[in-house]
Amino acid sequence: MSDPSTFGVELVTPEAALFAGPARAVMLRTSEGDLTVLAGHTPLVGDVVSTVVRIEGHEASTEAFCMHGGFVQVATAPGAAEGLVEGATEAERSTRVTLLAGVAEPVAAIDAARAQAARDAATARLAALVSRDDEEAGIERDAAEQALTRAELRLEAAALAGVQ
Repeated sequence: MSDPSTFGVELVTPEAALFAGPARAVMLRTSEGDLTVLAGHTPLVGDVVSTVVRIEGHEASTEAFCMHGGFVQVATAPGAAEGLVEGATEAERSTRVTLLAGVAEPVAAIDAARAQAARDAATARLAALVSRDDEEAGIERDAAEQALTRAELRLEAAALAGVQ
């Protein structure tokens, strides 16, 4: 039998599974507000806005990831954590959190200088688009705003983690 306060977590992008294993808590932000998931959480499906996702491991370690939007699913049912938590069985009621992201990265892998350069470039691009009011400029403005949001999240996460 597995530890009842531990549950399974997966963080998946189209390129790779960034995390798959046991956890005691997952902290993230949805469009409805901040969310902390613990073992036995009510099942839900929701969106994840650009945020730093923190996964508190079963050994008191915490891993952090920049997640640039996506979805979260929490399932609590028999066998939900099987394959992610050692000792979890098909018959045992457990919790599994699945995070699906188009773009996500470990905070420890962030290059702060590169993120600053991306922020500067996005800011300059937005300034250049201010005088234009056509459909193409709107599309370019949306892309630049998304790039700025990603760069600012990376810089915020790097500062919190002390990444240079």
